[in-house]
Amino acid sequence: MGTIIIFGLLSGLDNLQVAPALGALDMRRSRRWMMAAAFGLCETIMPLAGAGLGRLFQERLMLIGEWVGPMVLVMCGALIIYLAREERDFSKVIDSPWLVLGLPISMSIDNLLAGVGLGATGYPVWFTALAIGGISAAMCLFGLFLGGSIRKWIPENIEILSGAYLMIIAVVRLIR
Repeated sequence: MGTIIIFGLLSGLDNLQVAPALGALDMRRSRRWMMAAAFGLCETIMPLAGAGLGRLFQERLMLIGEWVGPMVLVMCGALIIYLAREERDFSKVIDSPWLVLGLPISMSIDNLLAGVGLGATGYPVWFTALAIGGISAAMCLFGLFLGGSIRKWIPENIEILSGAYLMIIAVVRLIR
């Protein structure tokens, strides 16, 4: 059980990194909950899908997973910075289904690969996937509301800082 909790915490760290940047945007409380649910759902489903795919696709998916998540973060960060500089309305981005589904899916590709490993090690896949999804959703929710609190302290140009932070996370992920 301890191994699964540690794996869930490690798996949710990327969500905890990204969520404060998203939470710093002017987002309704209900949208924060929806984002956390989407991250949790994707973090739960991906290990299940990975366990189903097996080792056959592991090498191909690993190549995709290494760059898809960071590229989506770069695009999201660049869009946030662009809209902030143009002083445009963020509600279209925040309310976009792409942000609620696309970003969590791209961020959970690593869990797809983890699911392949979980299936091979003999851990109960359903329980493990649910535990990882729940832990990741909780970490995401914490980050989203932490970002909202940060917004209260640094309201001026927080969107530019938020977009830059997402891009820095992407670059660091690509480098490692």
